[in-house]
Amino acid sequence: MDRLVGWLRHYDWGSATALAALRGVEPSGCPEAELWFGSHWSAPATLADGRPLADGDLPFLVKLLAADQPLSLQAHPDAATAAAGYRREEEAGLDRDDPDRCFPDPGPKPELLCAVSRFDALCGYRERDEAREVAAALSVPQDLLGPEEVDGSNVQDPVAAALAGDRSDDVDRVVSAARAAKGAPGPVGQAAGAVLRIADHHPEDPALLLVPLMRRLVLEPGQAVFVGPGVLHAYLDGVALEVMTPCDNVVRGGFTAKHVSPEVLAEVVDGAAVPTVQWPGDGAHRYEVRSTTSPSGGWPATWKSRSGSGPVRTS
Repeated sequence: MDRLVGWLRHYDWGSATALAALRGVEPSGCPEAELWFGSHWSAPATLADGRPLADGDLPFLVKLLAADQPLSLQAHPDAATAAAGYRREEEAGLDRDDPDRCFPDPGPKPELLCAVSRFDALCGYRERDEAREVAAALSVPQDLLGPEEVDGSNVQDPVAAALAGDRSDDVDRVVSAARAAKGAPGPVGQAAGAVLRIADHHPEDPALLLVPLMRRLVLEPGQAVFVGPGVLHAYLDGVALEVMTPCDNVVRGGFTAKHVSPEVLAEVVDGAAVPTVQWPGDGAHRYEVRSTTSPSGGWPATWKSRSGSGPVRTS
């Protein structure tokens, strides 16, 4: 068996030490965000002796992710949306590595994330009653809660409304309410903590208005979540292993200096999708994922895992 050497990605949200510690090497001195193991054209892994991979495209892309700061608010397209978006951007003459692209690849990007350390994330929308409670406590504008609230077919509306126009006064009110609610018990306090953590880095970002409406997951090592097409998410902190199709289609709406596409994000988001946290078993354990159209066919993935060290917390 040949050993792969991953491609290290340096993004400002990355950890200075976590990936180096896992690899048993000295830190580079720059934020180390992701280590890619795959044949994706933008960051291909090599064999240990420096040779390129001989067999062409690998059917999966595996990443080690280490976050010290919140990542962007984002979602990934389904197969049809990815193909149409890729074709549209190709016809527009955008280079494949143009930073303004949302669809540098023609396929979808579902991902299975398994926590290596305690991992904090926003993933999907809250249940209707809980969303109403948290929104009221944190002064979320009422126009972001459509007639179906945030767990039904109308969920594109809060994304489009929150990210359009001048929302600076609304953002100030939500952040102020989060400060007042810091440390409160239950979902309100957890949502307030997420708002304040992100606001430390992106204090004026209108995407902060969506944070109280989203489910906060705290995964213990070995616990996993499948983030399928259309799931609105933002990873906050921790180290995780991801398995995905060999595509890098990301539609961003905030919390980043990279290109954001609020209108496209509103079209991509599927608010009815609720990711389910999965527990590890002893030894080899199969984490289940939903069926999706991908170049490699099905999506089962078998991982070596250890027993969970505590209950998952959702709020």
